[in-house]
Order: sequence, then structure tokens, then C-alpha cells
Amino acid sequence: MTLLINILIGSIIFGYAGITLYKSIKKQKKGKCAACSLQKSCSSNVCAPPSKLKDISHK
Repeated sequence: MTLLINILIGSIIFGYAGITLYKSIKKQKKGKCAACSLQKSCSSNVCAPPSKLKDISHK
């Protein structure tokens, strides 16, 4: 019984860590502002995703 509880708790901990890591990697791929708390109200283009920054610099 104790082994089953330990396996369940371990699965929950590693599952949560995996989900958190997945979300973090997903945000990093979007660019600097993906994790910013001011993302919705930000009016600057400083934090544009990398692909948009390249397009702006070539014009």
C-alpha cells in the first residue's frame, strides 16, 4: 500500500514538472514577450518574436 502511494505521489510530481517544462519551452519559442505580464497592453515592438524582428530590420 505504501509503495502504491509513493508511486502515485512521484507520478504527480514528475507529471507536473513535465507539464511546466513543456509550457516553458513553448513560451520561449514565441519570443521574449510571451512570458511578459504586460504582453496584452504593451505598445512597443521591442519584444516581437524573432521572425518579426528580422522582417523589420531588412526593410
